Amino acid sequence: MKKPKSSALLVSPNLGCPEVLSPQALLESGLRVVIATRNSEDFATSKYTVHATPSFASEGRNIEFELTRIQELNDEALPLKFDSVGATRLLITTTLRTSLFPECTFWAMRAKPRNELTEEHFRAFNNARRSTLYDLALALNGVVAGRVPHALCLRANDAAVKFVHLTDLHLAARNDLWQREVRAVMENSPVTPGPQNFQNFNGRFREFIRWANKMADDGELDFVWALGDLVDFCRTGLFDRCEGDTNWPTFLEMVAGSAAEAQRGNAGLRVPIFTSTGNHDWRPYPYSPAFRLEMFGITKKCADELDVWYRNAPQDVANKLEEVNERLVREGSPFFARSWWGTIASMGLRGLSIGTRRLWQRAAAVSVSYSRRWVWLVLLAAGVLLAFRHPFWALILFVLAVAGTLFLPRKLYAVLRKTLEMLIAIEADVSSLEEYFLRVNPYLNYAFEVGHCAFIVIDTGPDCLTAQSFWDDGGKKIRNVSIHDNILGGSPDTMGFYPANEFYPYSQIAWLENVLACLADAEQGRARRVFVGLHAPVANLSLHKRQHADGELQRNGPAEYLFMKEGFGGYDIRYGTANHYLSQFFYLCLGCREAAPNEPFGPGIDAVFSGHAHWNLEFKLQKPQNTPPQWHPEIFYGEFSKGVEAGCDAPGTTWGPLLLQTAACGPQGAVASEVPPNFRYVTVNPGGGVCHLRPLTLQDGSTGAPADATSR
Repeated sequence: MKKPKSSALLVSPNLGCPEVLSPQALLESGLRVVIATRNSEDFATSKYTVHATPSFASEGRNIEFELTRIQELNDEALPLKFDSVGATRLLITTTLRTSLFPECTFWAMRAKPRNELTEEHFRAFNNARRSTLYDLALALNGVVAGRVPHALCLRANDAAVKFVHLTDLHLAARNDLWQREVRAVMENSPVTPGPQNFQNFNGRFREFIRWANKMADDGELDFVWALGDLVDFCRTGLFDRCEGDTNWPTFLEMVAGSAAEAQRGNAGLRVPIFTSTGNHDWRPYPYSPAFRLEMFGITKKCADELDVWYRNAPQDVANKLEEVNERLVREGSPFFARSWWGTIASMGLRGLSIGTRRLWQRAAAVSVSYSRRWVWLVLLAAGVLLAFRHPFWALILFVLAVAGTLFLPRKLYAVLRKTLEMLIAIEADVSSLEEYFLRVNPYLNYAFEVGHCAFIVIDTGPDCLTAQSFWDDGGKKIRNVSIHDNILGGSPDTMGFYPANEFYPYSQIAWLENVLACLADAEQGRARRVFVGLHAPVANLSLHKRQHADGELQRNGPAEYLFMKEGFGGYDIRYGTANHYLSQFFYLCLGCREAAPNEPFGPGIDAVFSGHAHWNLEFKLQKPQNTPPQWHPEIFYGEFSKGVEAGCDAPGTTWGPLLLQTAACGPQGAVASEVPPNFRYVTVNPGGGVCHLRPLTLQDGSTGAPADATSR
């Protein structure tokens, strides 16, 4: 990734972490701005100016800002206390400091408008003013050093808060490319692949944008909360390695709008979007299209045609395959064992299926590397037989040797390549996020407020079990990982709730405690609703266990929910979840700490929003009745959002915390009725009542609002 060329860069706010402010709040408190400058530069605010221009033409009016209150951000350590929710944006991602800006200093300052804000600063629709997006530009000595799209939103005065939880977009440049190529594949393939119903994840996001813009025009949507798997993988592989060879420009163009997107009927998202990363956002390389045929809606024959066409373009995957192949031959896998005997013994230690697969992978790798030598040995044996007057058997060995020379290495390598491609697809590399940090969102963990609601975003990181675990001692980082979930189950655990590590030098749980303490200490009292957003869920079920739970609910007659008893004969609620320190998180959701469960701490959390599993699922967290001195949180399964909506007019109603999953915007999940694009529409009225909480889907590609997605 090429480093920023300018001597100064506007880091925050950004497209994925905008500021949403009313005109009064902007005039009184100003806009917190974070910029990065070269260490060699003498910093002075007089050299810098910031101005805002409407993100969409003829929707608003330019705003000039004056910069004041300089603060150097020279410490990465977690502060003892946050004085406001916005102060979470003063912790700069470690990778941003060390990789992208190794010789830079970060500065925070306030930008206040120089003039009053009027009705002309808002866009109008049906003679009513609507929230308006602005791009921010940073100028150094009058020369624009950088521009950030959709970084500021002037919020129209509305006491209600209306947002959408969106997850698992899985955008990629290849999705649009493949949509055009499928027909060509069908026409040119020597074997007719059969009927195709190709599913373009990009197109589904465009459908959602059209719906969201309609809702914004009607004053029924404030922002979108897009929590992870924004892109399917990072490197497009369509070009030789260059600066633009990632899928992040695809995401940016679809959100901010571009000429190419306009031709596809997408003018860009007209409400702000807050983002976080998912496990796919950390991945450099893609899955083969044959890995999940049902997701793409194509046949195996068509997938093979697309795969050959696609993977022959780049050298990245081929080079990686060679590297991995050599290490497997030379060293074996450190995750299972470095020796052949250790690989065989791992069948008993790790499971017969996994051990057999591992043994085959290494055997294939060695066979590919030494196949030609073995062929020459066969030829030598043929010569010996010929010398001893066995011409028939010598001829047979000669034919086998020639055939082996021509076909055996290629066939073995093709088989091995498919196996290794699946492993390489779960490699994780923080460099995949560099363009995300620069152009979308510089934060992994941050918090913000809109109206009377607080939103806390927690990064859940890459998969716990990554490809590196198989060839570079990556297994040392794994804790409490279920091998079945990660390899056989297809629902990977992720590195949620990290302790201090190389990506940020503090515990996520400690960070969350500071944010909750800040909300509890706020002068105006705590926000009426506190929501947490992350990608990987904190509670989940396998498909088999979900079917069992649904059946048990039906058999129980009038029962509306089911207690999730863990252990033998119960339910594994940690299937494919955030992996670390979950118990501490559950206690914080309930308004206490695990170390002192009967002492109140923080405001508690109303709902936790997540995705990752590609389906809608709802749990409720609660204290046990007649709470003893030492107790453990209880989790129940059911449909709780309907009950919350029914009581939305009752002020001060407590009903949480709920643990909510939302089905994918892009790929089809395991539930046939959850047709993408899926999302969860949420409205919070001025009294704190949550009037909409259920998941929704767009029927037949409609761009209008679903019947039950209108505000009360």
